[in-house]
Amino acid sequence: MFPPRRRWAREAGINMGRIADALWAPRLPQKWRAIQYIESHDEVYRDRSPRIARLADESNPRSWYARSRSRFATGLLLMAPGMPMLFMGQEFLEDKPWSDDPGMDERFLLYWAELDGRDRHMTDFLRFVSDAIRLRRLHAGLRGEGLRIISVDEGNRMLAFQRWVEGVGHDVVVVASLNENPLYGYRLGMPYAGTWVEVLNSDFYDHFPTPSAGGTADSSMASTCRCMASPPLQS
Repeated sequence: MFPPRRRWAREAGINMGRIADALWAPRLPQKWRAIQYIESHDEVYRDRSPRIARLADESNPRSWYARSRSRFATGLLLMAPGMPMLFMGQEFLEDKPWSDDPGMDERFLLYWAELDGRDRHMTDFLRFVSDAIRLRRLHAGLRGEGLRIISVDEGNRMLAFQRWVEGVGHDVVVVASLNENPLYGYRLGMPYAGTWVEVLNSDFYDHFPTPSAGGTADSSMASTCRCMASPPLQS
């Protein structure tokens, strides 16, 4: 499980090293045995902890801040070793608490109706999660045992790690940023020389398809989770 949930206030210090340490459970003999999650029925039950979007911005769970933090957290969940668990509604940016009482009012019901286009942020987020799951299924490296932390940059709030299949390859590098400003010319050492192809950029799904998502061509990174693979994926 990822680190204890707390309010991600803009002023709060975020420990990227702690996030890196939570990517896998060292006490388990194999990484795939870990059940990874950031929301569960115990934590987001009514009157307990808020869901990720509202945890990030309790005043507006549809703000850019809430959306970007939700993509960051969910992206890491789906790229980390182990078996990812999504709680109901998490895949489309649900911010309501959960209740097992069918008699509760609509404050605890999922926003199913908003997925018909009335809430663009929800449909954009669902597309992002769907594509991230598809990427995990297509690329064996994201399901393998290999994990190596490449960089933990506390100053820039950046984290990078490598995934692969032991003894085979299928390497993927995941770069995640909580920096609120673009970082142009940011240099990151890759596992080995060669061509690395960007196969997922979470910023692309904000007001999908956004033309302003910084890619590897300009090395712009701001509040994003992205994947680069070598060799390129075959669809």
